[in-house]
Amino acid sequence: MKPGLTNIRYLHIVRGLAALLVVFFHAKYVFWVGGKIYMDEIGLHSITDYFLFSLDMLSSCGKECVIVFFILSAFVIRHTADRYNNQWMEFYKIRIIRIYLPFLFSLIFSVAILYACVNLNPLINTNSFREYNARLFTAYNEFSWRQVLKTIIFLEKGEFSGANYAYWSLGHELIFYFLFPVYFWLTRKGLVIFSIVSTALFLITSLHLFYYQLFFVGGIFLYDYFKNYSTGPILKNKLIYAALLIGFFIAVNLSNKMISEKFSDLVTLIFSFFIFDYVLYFVKNKNKWLMKLGDISYTLYLNHLPVLLLGYCLVTLYTGKLVFYSRVPYYAGVLFALLLAVPLYYMAEKPSIAFLKKLRK
Repeated sequence: MKPGLTNIRYLHIVRGLAALLVVFFHAKYVFWVGGKIYMDEIGLHSITDYFLFSLDMLSSCGKECVIVFFILSAFVIRHTADRYNNQWMEFYKIRIIRIYLPFLFSLIFSVAILYACVNLNPLINTNSFREYNARLFTAYNEFSWRQVLKTIIFLEKGEFSGANYAYWSLGHELIFYFLFPVYFWLTRKGLVIFSIVSTALFLITSLHLFYYQLFFVGGIFLYDYFKNYSTGPILKNKLIYAALLIGFFIAVNLSNKMISEKFSDLVTLIFSFFIFDYVLYFVKNKNKWLMKLGDISYTLYLNHLPVLLLGYCLVTLYTGKLVFYSRVPYYAGVLFALLLAVPLYYMAEKPSIAFLKKLRK
């Protein structure tokens, strides 16, 4: 095994931090007026104001963090794929159980929270105020077993059940699982051809099922590089490398706002290479708390939206306001989501992992 891949377990930290950034991104969407409205109504009047607003804008990369999930998922699964020895039914069984058991728990939890919140505080159930409340309105008023079925197969038409729009990424993850034996079989040249064909199909059809598979393929190429070609970090100085990562992180957020989402996605793909290179070669000691964040990252991702909705319901019930100029509610929402992710992890994801261990035996 290449020296860098001996530290592959530390990529778990990347998953945790990416999930946390998604929570920040959605907490702003749920609680904070933000953006242009904030500038018009409140404005920036001091260095502190500019600094805090800049930090707010640097958590605007929610979708890009999901792309990091895709790249990381492909990287790690390609690393572990050899153990299956072409027993792909075993692979499918394990991956689908890993995805679906925590997801089904999250689906029930999300629907229950949506119904409880709307009935506790009907004020939030309006389609004439802003996008977030309109999405709650649609998810609540169009709830049906058909909607539940579409959510279970991750069909992106209308709102997902429970207003949990984070589920969109799981469909692309499942497509990757079903295609992975093909990816595993293809040579480098075959993967390049596949990427070109997928790009062409996306440009012709605009279907994102072709687009997002490109990032899974990108993760496989990254693994191929670190397994067969990498002999050490691209930059030898750890501090300079850390500064480069910060610069890339800023570039991802700025390109999203100032150029286009697709360009930001491309920057994210390049950024992921440098993240992996840095972590695999420079992270030597196991950070207990960051690893635990990685452990609960899937639970956090699946359940942070209903938890944020619960917090939003209670805060709006208490204040009578539907949106806030203060950052306190959205900061508190992030902390609330983090804290509740721990018991939710032990209720659903941890038992599913234990079940999978029994199956492997």
